[in-house]
Amino acid sequence: MDRRRCGKAAGRLFAKVRRACLRWDLLPPGEPVAIGISGGPDSLALVAMLARRNRMLEVKSRLVGLHVALRGDGEPWSLPEAIRDWCREQGVEVETVVPRVDPGEAFPMTCFRCAGIRRRTLLEAADARGCSRLALGHHADDVVETWLMSLFYTGTGDVLPPVRSYFGGVVTVVRPMYEAPAREIRRVASLCGYPVDPVRCPVEGSARRNRVREVLAALGRDQRRVRRVLFRTIVRSYGAPADGVVESAPGGDGWRG
Repeated sequence: MDRRRCGKAAGRLFAKVRRACLRWDLLPPGEPVAIGISGGPDSLALVAMLARRNRMLEVKSRLVGLHVALRGDGEPWSLPEAIRDWCREQGVEVETVVPRVDPGEAFPMTCFRCAGIRRRTLLEAADARGCSRLALGHHADDVVETWLMSLFYTGTGDVLPPVRSYFGGVVTVVRPMYEAPAREIRRVASLCGYPVDPVRCPVEGSARRNRVREVLAALGRDQRRVRRVLFRTIVRSYGAPADGVVESAPGGDGWRG
């Protein structure tokens, strides 16, 4: 691992996380936080960034890692010990939670159904452990793609929000990497040697999200600019200033086609 390159890349990502936390008041100091951990680069980057932020705070937060033991085909999915050990080194203990699945559930699940079960499971687990915040690893590309999926397939234009409360405000879902592009997150994970576990999804290749990505990829060189414009439009819907959002440092790793 090149520590210098890792440090610079992680520092740029951390700046975006800190900005999002301040802009939307995502993680008040001292409030216990549950972190959804899938084992992919996004969730591991989230662990690293929140652990780093916690070390800098005068009033620390209790960080609890939650892993949902479920694959889209209904089989259990155990998080590798290498990831558990790495999270422990960051100061985050990972707990496995088993979701409630209806006896008549059809497999493989649709992406929408699987995501719904995972979200419900994480919310209930966070509440049971006294965590008022549930942090998820969604990033700026997820925001754009989810919005386009909603437009294309339902015509509603629903937005993936940076913060949303559930159970009457008992648990609040927050997305600290909301302003960070996927490419930047994955570069940090690679440079810093995060023990990423490959995605295991039986319907990954036919997901609607992949079709939206193909539409964007067809824009070629314009994809980076279009993603940025769409994201800024979404951000404005929350009344937050869009200037500077998801911009990269010169020579950085932001939006690229």
